[in-house]
Amino acid sequence: MSVIKSKKTWFIALFTSSVLAILISNVEVLAQPYKRSPALHPKIEFKLTEFRVALAREEKSTQDKVVEPYKIHYAAAGDKTKPGIIFVHGTPGGWGAFERYLENPRMRDDFYMVAVDRMGWGLSALPKRQVNGDFMLQAQSISAIMRQYPDKKWTIVGHSLGASIAPKIALLAPESVDSLLLLAGSLNPRLGKPRWYNWAASTWIVSRLIGESMRYSNREIMALRSELKKMDLELKQSKLDIHVAVMQGAKDKLVSPRNPAYVSAEWQSVFADVELIELANEGHFLPWRQTSLVVETIYSLRAARATLGR
Repeated sequence: MSVIKSKKTWFIALFTSSVLAILISNVEVLAQPYKRSPALHPKIEFKLTEFRVALAREEKSTQDKVVEPYKIHYAAAGDKTKPGIIFVHGTPGGWGAFERYLENPRMRDDFYMVAVDRMGWGLSALPKRQVNGDFMLQAQSISAIMRQYPDKKWTIVGHSLGASIAPKIALLAPESVDSLLLLAGSLNPRLGKPRWYNWAASTWIVSRLIGESMRYSNREIMALRSELKKMDLELKQSKLDIHVAVMQGAKDKLVSPRNPAYVSAEWQSVFADVELIELANEGHFLPWRQTSLVVETIYSLRAARATLGR
């Protein structure tokens, strides 16, 4: 009897701690209004862009390809004749994570800004089985938006998992990307491994109890390390005329503050310029706690590219 009671207590403790840990780690979705009504944003346009991806069939033969249509939803604001900025949120999340930037009058005058619902989030629907953390599909969807504006150069601003995905966008469409601003992103494959509570949330019982949004988010985190490894190999074989700024808080409890050291050691030969912005007293939520610094860094990156005639 005591053994059964002990197992029950252990399970309750595991489940409770897993849910609490995931709630804390995914507070981004609780804080951001990513399903707001368009009526609340008269100066923001809401759009859908269709794109198609050739995927291997699930049957025995992996040689056959099936072309799958998708649609990515995004919010846009600003001057279409000006340089572009694309904001890419973390997990979970949506376009509203960057609402304050799209509402910024100065930025609307100087840029054309796009904030996406990443595939699988908000109104960018995916079949449940495809919400799996695949960097390529995420990059292809954002590249499809950039193709709508063939003469425009873009700064990609990513936060958390969005920052992890951003270099993949640059690899896929280097001719369209001027610069990257990576906010609290997991970039080093060795540091991108799942936490204990991610493993717990992957079990059948716990995954059914934590809700769809957190279940999808956990899938993306579980795939992060393998996706970073693949991207790391690509980056080591590339030379990109793109400026990169990495902003990281030293008190970040969700992404290792050691990521800038990896970037300094590994990316200097990959990108045209690498800038590290390390904040001693900051944590993970840089887009909202350091809005002014993020804005000024965007302008700084753009000015650096302008001096080169880009």
